[in-house]
Amino acid sequence: MRGIAGSNIMSKVLIIGDIHEPASHPGYRRFCQDIGDEWGCNRTVFIGDVIDHHCISFHSKDVDADGVSREAEIAYKGVRKWYKAFSKAEVMIGNHDERVFRLAASVNIPARFIRDYDVVWNTPKWKWKRDTEIDNVHYFHGTGCSGKMPALNAAKASMMSTVIGHCHSVAGVKWNCGVNRRIFGMDTGCGIDINHPAMRYGKNLINKPVLSCGVVIDGKPYHEIMPMARGEKYHKSRF
Repeated sequence: MRGIAGSNIMSKVLIIGDIHEPASHPGYRRFCQDIGDEWGCNRTVFIGDVIDHHCISFHSKDVDADGVSREAEIAYKGVRKWYKAFSKAEVMIGNHDERVFRLAASVNIPARFIRDYDVVWNTPKWKWKRDTEIDNVHYFHGTGCSGKMPALNAAKASMMSTVIGHCHSVAGVKWNCGVNRRIFGMDTGCGIDINHPAMRYGKNLINKPVLSCGVVIDGKPYHEIMPMARGEKYHKSRF
């Protein structure tokens, strides 16, 4: 297996869940930094939906949400903080990230007339892409995946270990083992603030978002839950 820069050294990958700026949990960035340091990670993957684009959507808007310009301004400031913390990363393009392109296409505006993600969000060292493969593990956002085991189902479909986000209320690692081979599916969970207006659509759902992230060390998956209840290290009152 090959890891860093085509060498035989395998990678220590930090996987950051959906953050949906400007609706990210105020303690999630610090949590991801701490997990990355704890495991000695040398690569970072944002699993997608870095931007929420609540106001640029085909869906109805929350009455208390900011307007388009204000939302974009706050999201930009949020992305700058993430870029400062993780200045070199691979960023999977999520369904929310591409809402601008989808909305433009609905009125016959070609993608060539829209600025690329790295330009809009001023992230020159981030590599925005649909998917990536590191140490025989496939990473993509998970658009179209659902159910109780979305990542494992995606892994079975591609016949290789897979990490996805997208499904906020599903998190953890599940395995599929055959006679001569085993593969895993990791659902990263997310890093959203459920009280943000953009996230209120889920207020009546029984299954709440799981705040967590993932690491893959030498091709092996580990899932980290964020201690964010009252009195715990990353409770929002501490930030």
